[in-house]
Amino acid sequence: MTEGTLTWSSAGVLRRLRELGAGLAASTGPGGTADRAMGEALTGFLDRIAGRGSGPAVDGIVALPFLVHGMYSGDPAAAEPAAMAHVLWWVSARHLDDLSDTGPGAFAAPGADRDLLATVGIACHLSATVLDQACRDDPARALTLRQELSRCWHRAISGQLTDLATTAATATAEEVMAGYRGKTGAPYAMAAAMGAALAGCRPAQVDLLRDFGERFGILRQVVNDQRDIASRRYEDLRNGTATYMVVRYLESLSEQERAVAEKLLVGSADSAAARDEFAARLTEPGWLRAFAGTVKPLIDGLHATVDEVGGVAEYVAGLHGLIEETVNLYPEFLLGSRG
Repeated sequence: MTEGTLTWSSAGVLRRLRELGAGLAASTGPGGTADRAMGEALTGFLDRIAGRGSGPAVDGIVALPFLVHGMYSGDPAAAEPAAMAHVLWWVSARHLDDLSDTGPGAFAAPGADRDLLATVGIACHLSATVLDQACRDDPARALTLRQELSRCWHRAISGQLTDLATTAATATAEEVMAGYRGKTGAPYAMAAAMGAALAGCRPAQVDLLRDFGERFGILRQVVNDQRDIASRRYEDLRNGTATYMVVRYLESLSEQERAVAEKLLVGSADSAAARDEFAARLTEPGWLRAFAGTVKPLIDGLHATVDEVGGVAEYVAGLHGLIEETVNLYPEFLLGSRG
């Protein structure tokens, strides 16, 4: 899809959320203290997006419900509440993830308690309010959207708990995938299902798109892991995070080779040289080609589902394009290679 054909944009959704945040920050009514805290937290998140150059990530978060809706309806504008709820979900999840990564000291920081409560408010109240307002005249649909939001949080919490209980040195690839299915698959599943529900799809179609969204979210997590390496931040290596790429790499080694690699991984906690060495091994071309081969069935399955669902051609093409944009965000990792 070309920019000229879009009836929505990430910038438009972020602008609506910024307006929402500004309105909450100025609230003086009942619950005004909570409103102001949520508004400030939301505005702060949007400011950080602009500062971090996170445009491609936000584009994918916003695009999915619009494209799903458009496949069925031909006019995706009515999916805006789903896109807003999806971004609000990530506002909450990113803050909670940052707290988890920082450790107990994060809760001692000035204003941490207020920020945490604001995050809970955004997750539980503000997201539901956005969805309710979109369905004032259709309480059954509003209930469906609330159920998707609730399901998302339940499965995402389960995935995050799985993630917290594993380390790169001890996890299996299957355990990592179980965590990804929840912590990143669940919100994308929610976004796709909401897009379908707002388009008036039957329950079976909503189920199909929810499954698609979950698998797309897993792919997004795999690519996000690569961002950490491509940026040379190496936060996952420093923390010993069980990413799919690292665990698959360790599983590919002989027992002797794995012992050496695990020693490097342990050293990555406080050694820049160890992180550089492990990253160099992880980005060796032969290994990258092998890893791309393990991810290929996931990518091919997503394209196959889009073709199976069909619908309005430009939005079918848009979903195919979103998958391809995702796998090519970091082309040096070869996920987009068709060789």
